[in-house]
Amino acid sequence: MSKLPLRDRLVVLTRPEGRGAEWKSTLADAGAAVIELPLLEISFEPDEDILADVLDTMGEYDWIIFTSANGVRGFFDRFFQRFSDIRSIGGVRFACVGPATEKALRAYHLDADLVAAQPDAVALGRELMTKYNVENQKLVIATGNLAGTELPRLLMEEGLAIVDILKVYSTDQKSVAEAPEAAEFRRRGADVIVFASPSAVESFMHQAASLRPDVGARQPKVVAVGPTTADAVRRAGIPLAGTAAAPTAKAIREAIIEALG
Repeated sequence: MSKLPLRDRLVVLTRPEGRGAEWKSTLADAGAAVIELPLLEISFEPDEDILADVLDTMGEYDWIIFTSANGVRGFFDRFFQRFSDIRSIGGVRFACVGPATEKALRAYHLDADLVAAQPDAVALGRELMTKYNVENQKLVIATGNLAGTELPRLLMEEGLAIVDILKVYSTDQKSVAEAPEAAEFRRRGADVIVFASPSAVESFMHQAASLRPDVGARQPKVVAVGPTTADAVRRAGIPLAGTAAAPTAKAIREAIIEALG
């Protein structure tokens, strides 16, 4: 393989602002030019009453389950507003949905007790119930406003766990039509556009008319990160060229290389 397998290729990343640096660096090292179109924005605004209840009874929880890196950041940002010592977290164990979430947890010098083999919330729940007995244990899921109900329902109905849900961040669509990067995308098109979540796909579809590449511009192939996002791409009627198995820079680079043939 060429040392620069993405030389002269143009890739569009759609992650929220400030979240794509590692991906961008890895793709640039492979020779690609990268445009960032942050189709989503993240705000860390938890439900204050639920947050207070969780932090007040922190020592009662057996597990904290993180379904994303944003969940980790949102939880600990507020945790350290209340506590100055990480030992205030008590003896709770940590479960993470995938390697990116685990990496975010390690930034706080904490190791995950369980990382799902498949980066999917329901898969994490099933693996947790398979490896540990969660019956009558108290769990809190630190998650976002768009999270589904499948994971808590699974843990309560099949695992017989006591589950609290703490929404520590919100994901909202962001209009990028007037951004200079959008103008560049319309003018040049791209070889690949990468979607990392179903919400990014939805935001793109809502703005599709203002993001359509000009006549003669490159028409991008689509690479999704993970099976859930891949399903969202298909439901939107967009041809899918490839799927990254994990939300890591390496997996995304390899999926792009494979999609471009």
